[in-house]
Amino acid sequence: MELTRFRSTALLLLALVPAPARSQENLELGKMWTVENPPLAYLRDEYGFSPTREWFDALRLASIRFGGGCSSSFVSPKGLIMTNHHCVRDEIAEVQGDDDWVRDGFYATTLADEVRIPGLTVQQLVAMEDVTAEYDAGVTADDDDATAADKRRANGERILARARKETPEYESQLVKLYQGAQVELYRYRIWDDIRLVCSPHLQISHFGGDYDNFTYPRYCLDFSFVRAWSNGAPADTSAHYFRWNTDGVEPGELVFVTGNPGTTRRLLTKAQMEYLRDAYHPIVDELIDSRLAIRRQLVEENPSREKELRTEILSWENTQKAYDGYWAGLLDASLMAQKERAERAFRERVAADPELRQRYGRVWDVLADVAQARRTLEAPLRFHQSGGHPVLQIAERVVRAWAADGDARERLAAGARGLRERIASEGLDRLAVLEFADHLHRARHWLPADDPYCITVLGDRSPEQVNELLARSPLLDATRLDALLADGRDIASLPPAIHMVQAYLPMADRHAAENKRLASIEDTQGALIGRALFATYGTSVSPDATLTLRFSDGIVAGYPCNGTRAPHRTTFHGLFDRNAAFDDTHPFDLPQIWKDRVDRLDLTTSMVLVSTNDIIGGNSGSPLVNANLEVVGLVFDGNIEMLPNRYVYRSDLPRSVSVHTDGILEALRKIYDAQRIVAELVGE
Repeated sequence: MELTRFRSTALLLLALVPAPARSQENLELGKMWTVENPPLAYLRDEYGFSPTREWFDALRLASIRFGGGCSSSFVSPKGLIMTNHHCVRDEIAEVQGDDDWVRDGFYATTLADEVRIPGLTVQQLVAMEDVTAEYDAGVTADDDDATAADKRRANGERILARARKETPEYESQLVKLYQGAQVELYRYRIWDDIRLVCSPHLQISHFGGDYDNFTYPRYCLDFSFVRAWSNGAPADTSAHYFRWNTDGVEPGELVFVTGNPGTTRRLLTKAQMEYLRDAYHPIVDELIDSRLAIRRQLVEENPSREKELRTEILSWENTQKAYDGYWAGLLDASLMAQKERAERAFRERVAADPELRQRYGRVWDVLADVAQARRTLEAPLRFHQSGGHPVLQIAERVVRAWAADGDARERLAAGARGLRERIASEGLDRLAVLEFADHLHRARHWLPADDPYCITVLGDRSPEQVNELLARSPLLDATRLDALLADGRDIASLPPAIHMVQAYLPMADRHAAENKRLASIEDTQGALIGRALFATYGTSVSPDATLTLRFSDGIVAGYPCNGTRAPHRTTFHGLFDRNAAFDDTHPFDLPQIWKDRVDRLDLTTSMVLVSTNDIIGGNSGSPLVNANLEVVGLVFDGNIEMLPNRYVYRSDLPRSVSVHTDGILEALRKIYDAQRIVAELVGE
């Protein structure tokens, strides 16, 4: 493809990059490599593997970003896409109607039965271009952080405008690597006709539920298939798809995860990580806990809402466990000591070179000051706000409309009226009301008693009493709202919601401005750390994840676990044993068809395998491929030891957890009678 000319010689040049083994060990940055800067010398020295440019092109073009936060891959010449069930279950819930395909599974017996999923897109990376110089054009050493950020923002807009003009058929995205020290222009082909083909029962894709999430050994088949269509027919992907492996995968075998890992923060300084540990995670993890508890409460109060809230609860459960694991890593003294050693080694290399010391020596101190400022800002930024209450959101629009003119005033007024009309039609959403009460409970805990927000919004009232007050607000009366929008500043007696907003909105605006200022410093100083990294280690270390395409090398391997050893794979024997050991009770129950058809299965067939590949959230749905680019697994999770890798990379116990392709085929053939899909996957 012509657009790949941007990297036509890069792989040959990168063969000269030194192997990164020592750098990786010192800096703890992991193995989330970009396809434009692959570590060829490392792969050769570590595994005796020397992939060609064509190999990387094939890897890239078969690897597909799925929706807004998952990964996937083409696995047939006819546009068939494989991803996780948990990556598509929200979309299944949207199209299932009165059926319950999330719970009961779905299989389209013919092409005509495949169900279009409105709004779902997948994105294929077709080209990469290094635009670092263009992005940094005009930025000088005399610019302060805000000025530098504004210049780069303007440059970025010009780059994207150029790209859209050059290739209007593609979607363009600027990708900052090494915290902005390297900037890439990625161009994507967008597939927007995506249809549901096959998904298993929820209880086999999510067997073990929240108990087993982020653990291993595992016994579940978290897979689904959708298809990209083009011009009313299955897309022709014969030039770029992963073949299906039917020969199995052995312990010690080299494998690659390719996908779109979401966010790692391994280039943060120790001071920034301490802020996250002490200020960010305590508040955010508490918020996650409460959001999950509220949804469970709603289902307990009204079991008929279970279907409506099911996928939200599953998502919040996953987020809760993930964030607890991230925070646990920051609380782990040994991991923080590891980070401190790595940072010290990095700073010593910078300090040893007079030129590097002059350019980058103060960066860590500047970021330490920012981290301290963020500690002070954290609670006010999160609590001086509406807390999601619709009445306060109406009041915010009213107050802002008073200060606006022309079209802006009309938009704000229309927004206020629209919110009021929705409440009049549907009533106050109980979920929003409960979340607001929780917001106030937590605000009273995290803010000082004399905080203006606590005084004005809460006062001597309980959060529940504030909710009752807002439910009777004059803002919910159309005539009163119109009067307030017309000349509210001249009305002597304003509703309590307006007084609340007038108290906290100026503070919220100041916090937003300060947050933006700190973010611009972090962006600029973070890019300096990235440049220092380049100057000392080059591209022999991998950048942080950015929800863009990466590949990670590893081997299939079990590991020490709970005083014994976890095997490299699990089998259907283990699934039925675990089901029996828990007396078929939820979440270890099995769909009836699985119990009815157990005699059809070869219980020695592999279900799940583990490997040493470096992953994080966003890798869900990533294919696990061997050196021949044959798919041998489907990443759906990591073990609990993997979660702290968001901040500090460890290579000893963390594992990627993947559905084994043998297990998928066994289920398709013998449980779901999905012979059409089996034939497409293996060419039968």
